[in-house]
Amino acid sequence: MIPLRSITPGEHAVVISLLAVALACLIATDPVLAIQTAPRLSSDTDTATAGFYRLEWQSAAELVELQEATDAGFEFATTIYTGPDRATVLSGKSDGTRYYRVRANDASQNSPWSNPIAVTVVHHSLSRALLFLFMGIFVFLAIVTVVVRGPAHKR
Repeated sequence: MIPLRSITPGEHAVVISLLAVALACLIATDPVLAIQTAPRLSSDTDTATAGFYRLEWQSAAELVELQEATDAGFEFATTIYTGPDRATVLSGKSDGTRYYRVRANDASQNSPWSNPIAVTVVHHSLSRALLFLFMGIFVFLAIVTVVVRGPAHKR
């Protein structure tokens, strides 16, 4: 029997890091392991006021399924995307909170669902939208006036 020496905490951390890298490489190259691991899902915002938002996911599998629901339990979930992409931009949603989850899939099996994320859509109020409209009209008319009349120093 060969005696083993104790490893230092620094050596222990290096060994753990190497094992983590090896496992990540194995998952990335083994489609069975890729399907067994849930993808990671993220959004560029928790509250969307600009009219659009981006969802992004990371998965070692080739195909994914993205679902959207209006309830956190995904009771009435709808599949909004299936394919090889790793991100999507959503727009045209009405006010409210939407929940999303993604899973990897292939012809024979599906991965577990990712942790769900929530995105709340809050559009500008009508009064704010009208304020922007009238400000734009004012700036437009001011520019037209300067162009038609010419600079003040030439009069």
